[in-house]
Amino acid sequence: MLNNIISHTMNSYETIIAIILMIILGYLCRRFEFLKAEDTQTLNKIVVYIAIPSLIFLSMYNADLSNIRTFGTITLTCITVGLISGIFAYIFTRLRNYPSKTRWGVVAASTLFNSGFLGYPVVLGVFGAAGLVRAVFYDVGSTLLFISFGVFFLIIYGGSYQDIIKRSVLFPPLLAVISGITANILHIPLGSVIPNTLGYLSGAAIPMIMLSLGLSLEFKGIKEYFGVASFVSALKLVISPMIAMVVVGLVGLSGLDRTVAIVEAGMPSAMFSLVLAITYDLNIKATAACIFLSTSLSMISITVLILII
Repeated sequence: MLNNIISHTMNSYETIIAIILMIILGYLCRRFEFLKAEDTQTLNKIVVYIAIPSLIFLSMYNADLSNIRTFGTITLTCITVGLISGIFAYIFTRLRNYPSKTRWGVVAASTLFNSGFLGYPVVLGVFGAAGLVRAVFYDVGSTLLFISFGVFFLIIYGGSYQDIIKRSVLFPPLLAVISGITANILHIPLGSVIPNTLGYLSGAAIPMIMLSLGLSLEFKGIKEYFGVASFVSALKLVISPMIAMVVVGLVGLSGLDRTVAIVEAGMPSAMFSLVLAITYDLNIKATAACIFLSTSLSMISITVLILII
């Protein structure tokens, strides 16, 4: 038992250190102009449209889905924790009398989790393929929250329904979840070439995600909105996991289901909250500050969270 705990702890440290090193490498590539900040968009497109869908499809196709009802509970846990965090952020911004577009940018950053871009590598590295399956179902909840925000902002500020459909319903990782589960349940044979090809493509996901995060880190813009960014960081990295601990206890999650749900609840603000800010002309600087500060601090908080749960 003690050896298992020590082994798990070492794996956690090694995974987090590897992730931090890859993020630092991305940041250094930008600082020394090997890569530019604009290259983040290219890397993200490869990740979102090719690497992550390949990783998710293979995980869903090879997963034991006998506990799919429990996995659904993980999705609901994400939605519940996200909504509670969003309510806290809304109350905070109302008390501080922030303008409407600043308020909703902060609320979006407080509600949505980086449960895919950062959550997948962390969970896969520490908990393996079984953990990744649960992380994917948690991330489905964050995607549903993103869709809900899109519809809500569409009603308030106007916009294109087609854009919401394109960014959410036709979101490649979500389609990969659906197609992977379908192929698994129907026992559709894939042969050897397709899984091997998807395996190679999915192998690019984690390093490209981490390099992209490193490239996107920009500390200059944090100063102006340091106060609200600090609040959101504390909310996402400390309070949110505590809320998750209560929620998973109430819904009866245990074992790996419970652990992954809590770890994913401790992820920083999602990059997609910045997409919402840009699309609906919210306060982009405030939203970006929340994302960057919470992402930077998450390297410490996630490590601590994994070790204490």
